[in-house]
Amino acid sequence: MIQRSILALQWLADLDARLFLGLNSLHQRMQLETLVRFISFTGDGYLYLLMGLTLPALFPEQGMTFLLAGLLAFVIELPIYWVLKRSFKRRRPFNVVQALAPILKPSDEFSFPSGHTTAAFMIAGITSVCFPDISLLAYSWAALIGLSRVMLKVHFISDVLAGMVLGSLVAYLSLSVTAGY
Repeated sequence: MIQRSILALQWLADLDARLFLGLNSLHQRMQLETLVRFISFTGDGYLYLLMGLTLPALFPEQGMTFLLAGLLAFVIELPIYWVLKRSFKRRRPFNVVQALAPILKPSDEFSFPSGHTTAAFMIAGITSVCFPDISLLAYSWAALIGLSRVMLKVHFISDVLAGMVLGSLVAYLSLSVTAGY
């Protein structure tokens, strides 16, 4: 049983590495660095702050739900995120594959889970409930942020997938507390 688990984990790690390398070779051929950096930048937090400050003024009911759920989501998410980072201590792709240099300097040492992706999916989840007409746009943007983190060589795909799950769960937890969803 333990041998099977080890083999399954090795298979997943190999798949993760192959997907990472494939995406990055596509990125290099298409010369998308400026676009990828911009997409990643939109997940740095400034947009979330702007949304939290303006949406309640523009759309009082939905905007206030967005603000309260977003604040609670970050209060819940940040400690979980840091515990996961410090527990797993997964090295970043450029530390695993020495030939790869990151396109930007990450804000912390470890890669699992992707914080940018976690926050993007939290905001997308809250946005989709408060403003359902732009759900597709919100989730597409969140997915692009996750993809950009892989293409910037600071995360593996599994880091991004974990961020998607964590962000989505925290979004719906915060909405259930603040708005009764």
